[in-house]
Amino acid sequence: MKIVGSVVQLVRMPPCHLAKGETGSSKFFKGLILLMYYVYILESLVDGDFYKGSTNDYVKRTEEHNRGESKFTRSKMPWKLVFAQLFATKKEALIQEKKLKRCNKEYLRQMIRQPINILNQK
Repeated sequence: MKIVGSVVQLVRMPPCHLAKGETGSSKFFKGLILLMYYVYILESLVDGDFYKGSTNDYVKRTEEHNRGESKFTRSKMPWKLVFAQLFATKKEALIQEKKLKRCNKEYLRQMIRQPINILNQK
């Protein structure tokens, strides 16, 4: 038997943690929470610049950027979420974030149009 795919990270947490403003980026299975991690790209509606980051809740993180809670994005608000890619582990997401930070705008625009962008799957 051949196993293909990523390793899944399971964390045992009490159910009360689900009620703390999570927007669905984790799944609850009988006392276990399956944490998923994302790399995301925001586009500034002011000048079209891109911001790249990683998080376990890209919806909540986008809202934080648009409330000015990040000093790196505060000056170019508002921001539009244009890309999100799912990863099984935080380490994988951080590696991809680091790669994207070295990419030029044209490459990022191509990435945004790709099927790996989970926003294109809705």
